[in-house]
Amino acid sequence: MRSLRTTVALIVAVAVALSVVGLAVGVWFLTRSALLGSVDSSLQSRLEAGILLDPGEAEDAPPIVRPPISGQPTVLVDAVLADGEVFEVDRESFDLPADPEDIRIAESPPGTQAYSTRVAPNGERVRVLTVAVVEGAAARAVRSLEETNTILVGLASILAVVGLAAVGVGAGIGVLAVRRSTIPLEEVADAMRALSRGESGDSPEARPGSPREVVDVVEATTALQQSLRRSQEQQEQLVQDAGHELRTPLAALRANVQFAARTATDATTQESLTAAQAELDELGRLVEELLALAARDEPMREVVELDIRGAVTAAAERLTRRTQRVVDVEVPREPVLMRVDPVGLAEIVGNLLDNAAKFAPAPAPIVAEVRATRDEAVIEVRDGGPGIPESERATVFDRFHRTPDARAIPGSGLGLSIVASAVADARGTVTLGDAPEGGLLVRVTLPR
Repeated sequence: MRSLRTTVALIVAVAVALSVVGLAVGVWFLTRSALLGSVDSSLQSRLEAGILLDPGEAEDAPPIVRPPISGQPTVLVDAVLADGEVFEVDRESFDLPADPEDIRIAESPPGTQAYSTRVAPNGERVRVLTVAVVEGAAARAVRSLEETNTILVGLASILAVVGLAAVGVGAGIGVLAVRRSTIPLEEVADAMRALSRGESGDSPEARPGSPREVVDVVEATTALQQSLRRSQEQQEQLVQDAGHELRTPLAALRANVQFAARTATDATTQESLTAAQAELDELGRLVEELLALAARDEPMREVVELDIRGAVTAAAERLTRRTQRVVDVEVPREPVLMRVDPVGLAEIVGNLLDNAAKFAPAPAPIVAEVRATRDEAVIEVRDGGPGIPESERATVFDRFHRTPDARAIPGSGLGLSIVASAVADARGTVTLGDAPEGGLLVRVTLPR
């Protein structure tokens, strides 16, 4: 797509080019007219000096013209009779034959004259003035246009160079002017891109002298940005308040149920309390997942350089402590350093391992593998569970989506949605496949 700068530069260049071409053509034709006027004046002067009022001064010519005057060798004079015969008076001659215009003038009343431009037999362009002097005869002055043509060609070259330079300068000035005017628009685009990534970004500012339309766009964008910031701050506060208001009563209720289960003497009551405790644990996990998912919409968190081997190992150890499931961790010997959001990375690995433990009951294996190249790092989590049918894989990353086989297992359907959001924030990709262990393979690829 063509940029505004390029478009304006082209418009300015075309406008300047048209102006320069028009000016150059005008200058060239005015100069040509002036030069031809000068040539015509010299022809007129030569004939006035060469026309005889008294016959007999030229031996071989009709008594109408004098031989050439010293100091005017560039204008040659001859005589033309009405029958087309030409008498050359000058020692030098263009050998220009009479044409119908010369004969017409010779047959006209004395004083009739005409200018014309012709090509001599030697190929040279000449200017001709033919004047009827006496009845049946005309005098003719001829001058070469070689000097005039040389001047006009040189002028055309100069005008072309000056015109090209003017077009370049005009286009450059146009680009600079548009660049200065559109800097605020670039800042608007940067601010909008930052908002789309969940970042606050800097507010754009209109430069002094910016066009009114640009100022309007900048002011509208700034107002939108401020409104979104306020909405974002309110959302963050709501998440914090909800976390506090939900976690505290759940923790108290869980403690009370645990105490009641330990002190209950009736087996039926104890069984019910144990089931209630399991449901409370599941509700607590749902609350944590909802809060984590809401937090994904907050501005991007701090990115630090870390060794992702440690993040994978730590997540596996947490799963083992919580569920007593052993995770086979496969990592390279060399550190896999990359800049990443540590909280987002923990969410990715933790949710993938939780899903594997949930859908691949013991003793099905769970494997977490880390691989790395110069440009990317790969985290794979594989399990020996039932996997996910290929027809369901396109929708499992949607919020609250659960496959038919998963609905019999406690869960919220948010784990893979959190993974997909965290991977997108890290500008990575996540794909599903079939694991060699017989279950699901989840591959997360992150740029280094």
